[in-house]
Amino acid sequence: MQDVVGFDMDNNDSQWHLSKSIPISIIFGLFVQMAGAIWMFSQMDAAIQNNVERITRVETRTDVIESRAQEQAVQLGRIETQITALVERIDRVVVMLERQQ
Repeated sequence: MQDVVGFDMDNNDSQWHLSKSIPISIIFGLFVQMAGAIWMFSQMDAAIQNNVERITRVETRTDVIESRAQEQAVQLGRIETQITALVERIDRVVVMLERQQ
């Protein structure tokens, strides 16, 4: 019996089989792939550490900015109070000057 390509299917020598030997190129390729993966993960870890440090610095700066903004809000409230008091004094002075005329 012959198949489509013309091999004799009854002959045991022409049947497909797997070899138990592994070519050196496969071993080398797996080694290079593993080394590349290790290098990639080490680069990723370095980038993550860099991001952690930068995030920590940004959080610190944000805390400082928020505390300064709160201080400025308090100062603005004091300035508004003082301006209101000055306007009231000026109004009283204007009224007193109008009465004297």
